[in-house]
Amino acid sequence: MNLKPTPAILGGLLAAQLLMVAVILAAQAGGVREPDPFLSFDADAADAVEVSNQDGSVRLAREGEQWTLEGGLPADDSKVTEMLGKLADASGGWPVATSDATAERFEVTEDSHQRRIRVGAGDDDLADIFLGTSPGYRRVHARHAEGGDVYSIDFSNYEAGVKEGDWLERSLLRPQGTLSRIERTGEEAFTLTRTDDDVWEAGDAALDADEVRTFVGRFTGLNITGTFDGELPEPATAKFQLTDDDGMQELTLYQQEDDYIATSSRIAGKFEVASYIAERMNVTLMDLMPEPDEPEETTDPAEPE
Repeated sequence: MNLKPTPAILGGLLAAQLLMVAVILAAQAGGVREPDPFLSFDADAADAVEVSNQDGSVRLAREGEQWTLEGGLPADDSKVTEMLGKLADASGGWPVATSDATAERFEVTEDSHQRRIRVGAGDDDLADIFLGTSPGYRRVHARHAEGGDVYSIDFSNYEAGVKEGDWLERSLLRPQGTLSRIERTGEEAFTLTRTDDDVWEAGDAALDADEVRTFVGRFTGLNITGTFDGELPEPATAKFQLTDDDGMQELTLYQQEDDYIATSSRIAGKFEVASYIAERMNVTLMDLMPEPDEPEETTDPAEPE
């Protein structure tokens, strides 16, 4: 049997090798086209954001390095920055749908969408998109507001709330720097003072260190849950004067049924506070003192028969 390769076979092998080399070189030279990013803008240039749906809208603006809500309340900078960072380089891959009928089904049209996000920089529009249904974990269908194909991007609708409370800086009522004095005014008045040894004192009163630590922590770790638009109930539940590195702040608590509202002399507005937090702030000096020892039970000696 003759196993010597024929010229035809050698020619075929050479052609196949040349084809493989051509494919590799074309891929390396960019011959294999990659999909364009769904969005591409400079997140650091953004100075305005609007998030909306059929139920409401919220607007954010950047003033210097601080993002604020309408009315001037500070927004959570880290949350705004994180959202813009994810959108600025959002890659949608190849389109998942191209027809208008599918866009309606995925809820990414003018008449039907779960979120609309607009990002601006001065007079320029950096992004204007609709977000709709979710095809999977932390992914959402997206489409440019001007129309076009539907994409699946790495984002979730919950990251773009449509209420002010979703973006509010929750720590805005906390003391600044070191909290050195807490004075409750009114009928249940008492004063706690921090010593140079980082010990809290209330005159000559004996204090339960754990209770005091919990009480002080309610102020230093205070978070608000949202804003309150109604009338404040009267009278106030508790009033405090807090002394920190910026001076004195008056913090007032109000209770409306099971809800609590707080106001501050430093920041205009009325803010909702979680009930379990407010209830541990609304204490008396007696609540911060050790519980008295219970007297030992004594038994009478048995009477002689």
